[in-house]
Amino acid sequence: MKGRLSIIFVVGTIIAFSGCAPHELQLRRSGAIRLNQSELDHLFNAERTVEFLISSKRVTVMYFPDGRQEIDWGNGNDNGHFRINNEEFCSTWTRLRNGAESCSKIYKISETEYEFIGSDGTSAAIMRLK
Repeated sequence: MKGRLSIIFVVGTIIAFSGCAPHELQLRRSGAIRLNQSELDHLFNAERTVEFLISSKRVTVMYFPDGRQEIDWGNGNDNGHFRINNEEFCSTWTRLRNGAESCSKIYKISETEYEFIGSDGTSAAIMRLK
């Protein structure tokens, strides 16, 4: 009887979670590849300008090999620092997010696009290389 209850529990758990898989799981199923420490280091080891589309607005970010970053959203800008830590991209801004650090996993979704995934498994942003 215990064995039958265990199987029922496992099947029930699978059914319960199959309809509400987090975005990160959907990314993996679509073939997106999570970047590891060395791939993140390589991606951000050169001066790089990228674009994010946030609330239908183009935001430009420049990353520098020394860990500096600059953001411009048209009618404002900010600067801060980033670091690669435990296979995550972590950043702080002087004013944005009140200076709080935010860390994300990064998935490569195409040759020029990368998706940032927050700690809750949801999409934080899509970065496009320029």
